[in-house]
Amino acid sequence: MKKKRVKKKSIFSRLVKSYVLFLVVTIVLYLTLTLAIVMYLGNGSLSNASPQTVVKYDGTINDTEVLEHSGGWVEELDESGNVVDVVGEKKTDKYTYNIEELAYLVDMGYVASSGNGVIISQHEATDKKIYSACARYVGDPKRVFLVFYPTDMVTYRVTYMLTNETGNRYLVFLLVFAALFVVEIVGISLYLKRHIEMPLKFLMQGMDEVSEGKRDVVIDYITDKEFEGIRDRFNSMAEKLKESEDKRHQVEQSRNLMLLELAHDIKNPIASIKGSICALEEGLVPEEKVNDYYKTIEMKAERIRTLTEDINTSLKMESDEYKLNLEKADVCELVRRICAEFYEDITAAGKEFDIDISEESLFAEVDTQLLGRAINNLLGNANKYNETGNNIAVKVFDDSGRITIEVSDDGEAIAEDFAARMFESFARGDKTRKTDGGTGLGLAISRKIVEKHGGTLKYKRSDEKNCFIIVL
Repeated sequence: MKKKRVKKKSIFSRLVKSYVLFLVVTIVLYLTLTLAIVMYLGNGSLSNASPQTVVKYDGTINDTEVLEHSGGWVEELDESGNVVDVVGEKKTDKYTYNIEELAYLVDMGYVASSGNGVIISQHEATDKKIYSACARYVGDPKRVFLVFYPTDMVTYRVTYMLTNETGNRYLVFLLVFAALFVVEIVGISLYLKRHIEMPLKFLMQGMDEVSEGKRDVVIDYITDKEFEGIRDRFNSMAEKLKESEDKRHQVEQSRNLMLLELAHDIKNPIASIKGSICALEEGLVPEEKVNDYYKTIEMKAERIRTLTEDINTSLKMESDEYKLNLEKADVCELVRRICAEFYEDITAAGKEFDIDISEESLFAEVDTQLLGRAINNLLGNANKYNETGNNIAVKVFDDSGRITIEVSDDGEAIAEDFAARMFESFARGDKTRKTDGGTGLGLAISRKIVEKHGGTLKYKRSDEKNCFIIVL
């Protein structure tokens, strides 16, 4: 049964919810902190934190410990405005208040009275410290109390009075405020959504192009630092993918060319073998030349065997799964054995054979059979194609911890165009393009063998000599 796909939330909805959650958390934290401060000021009680609660509605006075601790006191006035009683330590020398003085005391001539008889006022004492006072008009018969406290104890105060007359006005204000807040959230969310969505759109477009087979894909946009990092990594990935595809295409082309060359090189000896067999079967070959025909068949068959063996080795060297048979061996001794095998052939051809191999053993983890074949190929080419010179040299030495093997000859310089491709499969110079020439795989196999050992094989023309240098 097909699994139902869960609907994912958009960035826009997440941004809106994040802002709302942020606002709610902020309000809760603010109220919690305010409540904690009020509780602290009220000595653990909310009622004690408000100066208005010091005097009860019946005219009795509560515990004034919190008020006195903050430097406040309570004064009771008679009908004439005289102070008849003081609770706490009075900080001013005023003991009677007339109408004008009460008006000045209560907010510079403004008297504000609430429904429960609270009047808010301020007064500057003789010690230049500012005090605030709230007047309580309570009791039966009515009594007047002034509750004084330092102004700096209250830094911010807002009072909302939602009555039947003003309720609609404040409701409209709250609705307008809420609407503006929603507009602000939506506006900021849309702005951020655009800045997030734009680079993602370019990125997805680039991914679609890559999935469609395009390889020259580069996305370019100006955005925030984080998305620029994603952009650069995508472009780097696309470039590496293109390089990988180009390399794979080159390998395929190389293999196709190798198969074409193989078919071409096998076709001629097979045709020669077939022709020789037909001539022998039909009795068209004179008796004295029969052995020559058999030798020709043997030679062509040997060429096909060599060619197929080289092809097999070349393909194995290209495989990442092919493992070398590594063993710790003395490279100097290995090269000496190979030189001994070639010594007679080289000197018989009238060439000098200079051998300079370190007397000190140089050990390395190598596949002796394969590395020996690579050196054999180099020496065989030097002996076979050195037609204008008379010297072949082999040198083995330690170069800063790297074992170096040099095979050189003083023959004609290799053409630059051929030197650039001589390590490719079936690369052969024009003079070797003949039926008894090489397979064109020797140098390619030699390089692959050396690279399998983690080394390098390079060619250079130095001191009028062709030098092939193996570094392990």
